[in-house]
Amino acid sequence: MYNYLDLDFEIISIKPMVIKALVDDEELTITALPVVFKVLKYENNYSIWVNMIVSTKTNKPRPGPQCNPTVIMGRPAKAENKVISDGVLRLKLSDGGEKEVIIKPTNISFYPDYRDQFGSPCIVLNWSVFWR
Repeated sequence: MYNYLDLDFEIISIKPMVIKALVDDEELTITALPVVFKVLKYENNYSIWVNMIVSTKTNKPRPGPQCNPTVIMGRPAKAENKVISDGVLRLKLSDGGEKEVIIKPTNISFYPDYRDQFGSPCIVLNWSVFWR
């Protein structure tokens, strides 16, 4: 069995991931805030577990059927999107080190027929996490 150290950490700085997208004639701004769950260390190797809180804003909010897990079974809409900024966290670790965590989007699916409680289209965002 490995002897992992469960490190405490302090967030020094946080920069959200921001993506601009155009779905049909609707302009979207997707903001994703990284949340660190756990930092583990084994010898000189780290494992940093990160999730994202995602918010979508639209220039044309409207009502529609609510987002739900069955939505992802449908076919997503085509969209143009541009990453404005990757998510970046700077962590101070209890072992005395610091880590920069970078979160990059890998895929975004848009479901404009379905809406969240604020009238923005449902999205599914996938990402990868890197650190140095």
